[in-house]
Amino acid sequence: MATLDERFQKGLEMRGRLAGGQGRIYKGAVPAAYELAPDMYRISTESLYGSIWSRPGLELRYRAIATLTVAAIQLTTQVRSHIRNALNVGITPEEIIEVLMMVAFYGGIPAAYNALAVTKEVLEERGMHVTLPETFDPSLEPKTLYERGVAKHKEFISDVFGYHPTEPTPVERALDVLMHEYLWGAVWTRPGLDMKSRIVCALAALVVRGQYDVSVRRMIEGALRFGLTRTEIMEIGMQLAFYVGVLPARAFMHVANTVFRSPEFSQAEPRGR
Repeated sequence: MATLDERFQKGLEMRGRLAGGQGRIYKGAVPAAYELAPDMYRISTESLYGSIWSRPGLELRYRAIATLTVAAIQLTTQVRSHIRNALNVGITPEEIIEVLMMVAFYGGIPAAYNALAVTKEVLEERGMHVTLPETFDPSLEPKTLYERGVAKHKEFISDVFGYHPTEPTPVERALDVLMHEYLWGAVWTRPGLDMKSRIVCALAALVVRGQYDVSVRRMIEGALRFGLTRTEIMEIGMQLAFYVGVLPARAFMHVANTVFRSPEFSQAEPRGR
């Protein structure tokens, strides 16, 4: 087991990597806060950066995407730092924008627009001027868009309406139609972000909301069917524990563990630790 000082040194290295090479002088997004609680810097560097960000089992790219998703949904001022971190570990501006378009549905349009505005500022600081091409076809018939969305959803979850515990009301059905048209038909089908990254974004959004029902189980099941490992799914919960709070993250990990024990997945691989 690593000593606390070894964890601290590892955390400093990770902080520096995320900061784009600023190294051990980097004091995080809110250096003034450490003046009030100087131990906080040491503790967070050891525990979060030296013990979680540095863990194997989930690539740094996906840790950055999960954390950016959470920061955007929380409307935190630190979203700026997480956008910079994402760029510094090799995530492209186009991919960041696509993640934030996902956030519009999983965390709300205000959260998405807020983070997109900050992204524009960060990119301009770096002399980057990015605008995604318009790929949405407004001439499509709504039925075509809906069918495209259902088809994409079925790639992930075969019974796309099976999450209703009771017969849905007409209002619920109308919402389902809209989500299949626009979330699944117009966003999940977009180019510019691979399917695994979209899944990580969606799972992270579920963790931050801290509401666990059958839809969460089905998202985890879909992630496993797509090819994410148990370890990767558990590491998403681990990664976000210090960003959303331990209890929501631990609850997500518990739900995931129950999915792993279900007949369909129980023989797939050893459970993530």
